[in-house]
Amino acid sequence: MTYSELELTDDLSGSLPTKINANFRKRSFLNVAAKSADFTVWTDDTAGSPKDVYLVTTAASTITVTLPTVASGDALNGRAVTIMKVDSGAGSVSIDADGTEEINGATTKSLSSQYDFATIVSDGVAWYIVGNN
Repeated sequence: MTYSELELTDDLSGSLPTKINANFRKRSFLNVAAKSADFTVWTDDTAGSPKDVYLVTTAASTITVTLPTVASGDALNGRAVTIMKVDSGAGSVSIDADGTEEINGATTKSLSSQYDFATIVSDGVAWYIVGNN
């Protein structure tokens, strides 16, 4: 795993949190309506920019959320997605890595309770859960 160095700057025109929050607002998009059928992250969005936060309702079904292949390398390197099950239905959300790719060493991650979530990031080689409950 490689890490990018922090950028040094003499620009003190704004506070660091302001710049980070402005960047987050530009890059993070929530799906307008909760997803209720199987979909692939970033590629199944039909309107607007690809979303970075997906709310999912399951009712009694299992909804499969497929992650794109990390084989695309730099295109996904460092990009994060958050997926949350928002209903109390008996179904679950199954987050599925593409093919034999893995999420923290497993091919799937399950969200079974209301408000369970996972924030997943790619390093261009694999997917890693960097936040969940």
